Amino acid sequence: MTSTRDQRAKETRRRMTAAACRLFSERGYAATTMDAVAKEAGVAVQTTYFTFRNKASLLQAAFEHAVLGPDEVPPHLSDWYRNARSAPDVETAVRIFVDGNFAILQRAAPLSWVMSADKDGRATADYNEGLRRDGFREHIEAFAAKHPLRDGLSPEHALDLLLVLVGPHQFQLFIGDYGWGLDEYRNWVVAVVLRELFAIG
Repeated sequence: MTSTRDQRAKETRRRMTAAACRLFSERGYAATTMDAVAKEAGVAVQTTYFTFRNKASLLQAAFEHAVLGPDEVPPHLSDWYRNARSAPDVETAVRIFVDGNFAILQRAAPLSWVMSADKDGRATADYNEGLRRDGFREHIEAFAAKHPLRDGLSPEHALDLLLVLVGPHQFQLFIGDYGWGLDEYRNWVVAVVLRELFAIG
């Protein structure tokens, strides 16, 4: 009985976060109301407020929904994350890392773009960017253990480059606005990361 009730509550929450992710991405943060999310999810607006308290909490939940994906696995616990860290050479590691992040960016880049462009969503964007920076820093250290960074490039500047090259804003521009194909863009990013961070290629 409790298990069934908990499962229903989890499914209701999932519907609300999925609806919020869609509406925030399509309409923007400011233009999306809690009532609109409730209607899209097929629940009472009181349920949305009871679950998330306010729109800022709902935005964070929506972004986590986009990042975690259907399997609800945090990036640092995913297979690609471990495989990138344990790959035998930096070329393989970078390709695995880019592939894994691109799977996330396909879901999360539109919402990330919206969050960073809205003054009321910026705090959520900055918080999640801090988490991304921490995760990427671990990979820079793992990559540099496989192959030295190019001469004159500090680990912090290497991290900055990786955050931009494998980041939501550039992804949204090239894929969403400029119309690049996913494979074309992926191959370009891998080549640029290897050249600019490790002088390979």
